[in-house]
Amino acid sequence: MYLDHWSLKRSPFEARPDSRFLFTTEQHEHALAAISYAACEGGEPVLLRGRAGCGKTLLLRALRRRLPRERFQVAFVPEVACSEVGLLKRVAYHLTHTLVDDAGAAMDVILRQAQEAEQHGQSIVLMFDNWPTEAAPNVLEELRWLLNLDIEGSCRVDVLLAGDEVRPRKHWPAWLVQRLFTTVQLGPLRPGEVLPYLVHRLDVAGGETNDQPADPPADRRPQTNRKTFSPKAAKLIGDWSEGVPRLINRAAHLALHVAYLDLAQRVEPDHVRRAIARLTQDKAEPAGAVQ
Repeated sequence: MYLDHWSLKRSPFEARPDSRFLFTTEQHEHALAAISYAACEGGEPVLLRGRAGCGKTLLLRALRRRLPRERFQVAFVPEVACSEVGLLKRVAYHLTHTLVDDAGAAMDVILRQAQEAEQHGQSIVLMFDNWPTEAAPNVLEELRWLLNLDIEGSCRVDVLLAGDEVRPRKHWPAWLVQRLFTTVQLGPLRPGEVLPYLVHRLDVAGGETNDQPADPPADRRPQTNRKTFSPKAAKLIGDWSEGVPRLINRAAHLALHVAYLDLAQRVEPDHVRRAIARLTQDKAEPAGAVQ
């Protein structure tokens, strides 16, 4: 009933990263161009960094969807900072779905996969999400082996790293800093981008277009996406979230539910305030104060 009320086919603000919902601002276009070049033409690692919740994982997933499968083998390795399994063992698994016992066996699997890719005229792209600010020495050594992987022919192994506010010159060894092709910063949305961001996600979720009549019949409640959130409601979400997409999604998702329970025709500031009050109940507020 909630989705029917807002004329949606799927939830527009779920926490799970879904590249179909990618909203590209100027900074996102710049970042996507940089990691795309690294994957397709690079050969040296690229670091995508920024505040948690700003869309680094989503950007990597979007690139993975865009890379032609006939040309690239992609291994998306999530939550690197939270794993003690070992970098090479995780790469081997995400490339081939093969479980191995140690790093040596993982090296054999990766090398065979790279040789097979070479035979098919493919390159390998490794995407490491949640790269640790201070990677353990063994993780760095395994990354170094990947960067120095020697394959005869045209096959490349390209590495993309994504981490929260990682500062390589302070924490990383010189050999890695020197090899970085570029470092791309991804930040929060600007105030004027919050409402277009909300509209975009509603569009992707299957909401109605903006061609609805001014006064629809009472028994139908189709919403034009640009009117689902009032400008003041969108501003309140932007102020509270400080433009961080993950926080925008949390507030917008709950505000839609609050407005639905009121059988409202659109989300107003009061719905947002009530949603944020629930999000921050019994907790210190994670973002801007609600006015």
